[in-house]
Amino acid sequence: MKERTLFGGVVAFLFVVGVLPLLMMLFGSLYDNGRFTLTAYKVLFTNTALLESLKNSFLLALTVATASTSVGIGLGILLGKSDLRFAKFFTLMLVIPLVIPPYILAFSWADLFGEWFFGFWGVVFVLFTVYLPIAILVTMLYLRQIDPHLEEAALQMSSWKKVLWLVTLPLIRPAIVFAFLLVFILAFGEFSVANFLRYPVFSTQSFVYFSAFYDFRAATAAALPIVAVVAMVFWMQRFLAETKMHFIPASLMQKIRLLKWRLPLFLFVLLIVMLFVITPLSMLVFKTNGMESFLEAGEKALDPLGRSLLFAMLGATLLSVFGFLSAYIIHKRLFRWYRWLDGSILLLFALPASLFGIALILFWNRPYTNFIYATPLILLIGYLGKYLALTTKITETKLVQIPQNLMDAAALSGASWYQTLWYIILPLSKEVLLVGWVVGFIFSLRENTMTMLLYPPGSDTLPVYIFTQMANGKASLIAALCLIMITATLLPLLFLWFYNSARRRDA
Repeated sequence: MKERTLFGGVVAFLFVVGVLPLLMMLFGSLYDNGRFTLTAYKVLFTNTALLESLKNSFLLALTVATASTSVGIGLGILLGKSDLRFAKFFTLMLVIPLVIPPYILAFSWADLFGEWFFGFWGVVFVLFTVYLPIAILVTMLYLRQIDPHLEEAALQMSSWKKVLWLVTLPLIRPAIVFAFLLVFILAFGEFSVANFLRYPVFSTQSFVYFSAFYDFRAATAAALPIVAVVAMVFWMQRFLAETKMHFIPASLMQKIRLLKWRLPLFLFVLLIVMLFVITPLSMLVFKTNGMESFLEAGEKALDPLGRSLLFAMLGATLLSVFGFLSAYIIHKRLFRWYRWLDGSILLLFALPASLFGIALILFWNRPYTNFIYATPLILLIGYLGKYLALTTKITETKLVQIPQNLMDAAALSGASWYQTLWYIILPLSKEVLLVGWVVGFIFSLRENTMTMLLYPPGSDTLPVYIFTQMANGKASLIAALCLIMITATLLPLLFLWFYNSARRRDA
């Protein structure tokens, strides 16, 4: 009974934090002075600029998703299934564009290529480098679910080329579809890169209606197609999620021997890393004026950086705690509505940050909730609702691997569910909880769009400060600020990589 009460409270809290603001935003757009009306939605059919931006968003998302998935699947197989040297290092390097604020990459590439980089293809290129790691990581994850005996039997009669095409790729088809859909909805709701590179996309319309005109009904109406696309993709993803994940140890995977192709493919991956990761970071270094720029940036950005680190640590802690509790509810199927919980947190992650930020403003900007809205608590609520899916799914991958007989033995010994949770499940999950904390910290630290809408006076973060400086600040100062931001983001990732390397050596 205590178990259901605790986790029922968790579900209710997450509903208030994430879903209820969106529902109130939707219903508020349908009523004007207490009367039901659809006048706000006429803008969807009468505004030609809005319709043009909708077409732009579809084309952008389709192009980015196709390119990222096509290249990412190949790189995922190469890095996760072959004997390529330094594969783990290359994987870490290719993840870097995903964990740093994407507008920083846009700033770096635009400085390199100039005005012609602005527009559709510039946005495509930046988002391709940002979302390519998603396809790589999803592919590597699904490769660990393939029964090695299937590939071993196929190799008795054919080469790896045919086995990959006829056996491996069909078995990871859910990964291909999932990666494509995830990149599509993330690119469809993209705001910061498109805004910086001056390409009109649909997600900016809702932001403009709210920030420029404070017309939340028009902002909601302009966001409705985004919600519809995300909901459609979510239902498609839900069908894929029916398959239970069963991971095999990496040592049991069938490895592809590259033989004479090892050196050419090594150079190929090295070239990709140099182009997509080293080049934009190097451009930022060259743009600074040495230590003078860093000293100036440190002086001006010290307070925003301190607030960013504090908010990110608090957000990561909340995300770790509620991510574990949510994963436990979903894994154990404690309630009939566990699917609702799973779907809701995925929906919030997929929605544009600007839309979720507007919903939180409309929900919390009231006299009796001002103690939350007027303080950094509103930022923590935003981080929790937006990024809970990350820590939940990371934790869930561990929970499915804990043998059920351990819990059964504990129950037969008279242990309560709390004792089982505290003495068995949590100790076995401590490493994945650390991973979830680091991921929550990185994404809370890099968040910009939602933070710009929510932060109270005097609580601006470093990403917000950098984004505002990009409008009229010195290029050398901006470059130094970007490098400070990148360093703060990558340090936890490097710590996690070295920690896992040391743990594997000790094992």
